[in-house]
Amino acid sequence: MGKTAINGLPKTYYYYPLLVAVVGINTGKKKNLIPVVWHTALSFIPPLYAVSISPKRFSFKLILEAQAFSINFLSYEYMDLVDKLGSVSGRDVDKFSEFNLKYFIGECCEAPVLEDAYLTLECKLVDHLKTGDHTLFIGEVMKTYIEEDAFLKDSTLNTDRLDALLYLGNHIYITTDKTRRKSKKS
Repeated sequence: MGKTAINGLPKTYYYYPLLVAVVGINTGKKKNLIPVVWHTALSFIPPLYAVSISPKRFSFKLILEAQAFSINFLSYEYMDLVDKLGSVSGRDVDKFSEFNLKYFIGECCEAPVLEDAYLTLECKLVDHLKTGDHTLFIGEVMKTYIEEDAFLKDSTLNTDRLDALLYLGNHIYITTDKTRRKSKKS
């Protein structure tokens, strides 16, 4: 079995699967949700988390206007919902009413918090950086909402309670095999 050398990174899903997050935005006039897989923690102190969004997306201008966003993590059972959220634009559809979503407005930044999310980070926009064809939106985490039984005492996901939603690309989703969960700690 050989390897093929390719210059640069072609537009593919070679480095997937990635954990899905749903970014929520509220400008006061318009609310929207966009599923993303390009997201990451950046810092503990201050607590910073970033999402990468293309300027082509409706949510791009909404984040700049709102100066805040939420990052909602849903379990694998919400795969169909997440796929639908990513298949229509907030320009054309009010996703909250179209999909009958339960949510509340966050305490700190007025970003939408999905009630079915096992974890939500409510972020104040502190910076944004153009990175090629996407922009990295950096938010300071102002409030964290956690479903009580979603995590174990060591802060790892309670896979006996829920399954992580991972995206492979091309509208294909998977989750982890909890029978293979192992710890290297004694």
